[in-house]
Amino acid sequence: MKVCIIAEGCYPYVVGGVSSWIHSMIRSFPNVEFSLVAVVSNRKVRGRFLYELPENLTSVTEVYLQDPDWNLHKKLGSYPRLHLKSREWEALRTLMMEDTPDWEGVFRLFWNGKFSIDRLLMSYEFYQIVRAFYMKRYSTLAFTDFLWTMRSVYLSLFVAMQCKPPEADVYHCIATGYSGVIGSLAKAARPNAALLVSEHGIYTREREEEIIKAKWVKGIYKDIWIEQFRKMSRCAYAYADTVTSLFLQAKQMQAELGCPPEKI
Repeated sequence: MKVCIIAEGCYPYVVGGVSSWIHSMIRSFPNVEFSLVAVVSNRKVRGRFLYELPENLTSVTEVYLQDPDWNLHKKLGSYPRLHLKSREWEALRTLMMEDTPDWEGVFRLFWNGKFSIDRLLMSYEFYQIVRAFYMKRYSTLAFTDFLWTMRSVYLSLFVAMQCKPPEADVYHCIATGYSGVIGSLAKAARPNAALLVSEHGIYTREREEEIIKAKWVKGIYKDIWIEQFRKMSRCAYAYADTVTSLFLQAKQMQAELGCPPEKI
């Protein structure tokens, strides 16, 4: 039995309730081989673990959401020019413009493709989709601001989707959000594996509260960010085999946010 835990912003970098729970769970099953995908903001925390990792935790994969790959690959000439196929273009369009994206198509693009995220964000195809979205719903805004906002929204998501989690029998996401999307991608790539989502807090609600209070994003752009987090949570709920919550009200909130009640 191999279990891959996918955590965001907690273990093993932060001491606290969720981190301690993960650490205790791994230690409670010494005969189970665990791996960890740790989603963090940037490389400043690289390898700065505040826990002594158990022996049965055999690998740690770090995903840096604010780690644009043009800093890692300055010679963009090493990447071929990006040309999306029609089905890839359509999948990307649904991701931005539809309430229920073609996640399978988007996952295939990132699972199979080898390309610079910079090339994708700066591509004519990405520009076309953003412009179509702008004309449909946001044409009263300044287009330049809208374009760069969309690049910011999707940069971290694209970085997350370039992660290739290690093979496992069970993928266990400790939230929805970026970790939930990574778990969903792993489930789509390996349908025989199980996907479990354990929410200690309701991720979408927490992000909504942060964005509403944030000063770095204003006006209708808050709604764009909030809707993106809602889509990500619905993705995790859709791919999960089982979703857990801590109490009845949390279960009701998960159902309101799109989780099939029979999974909770």
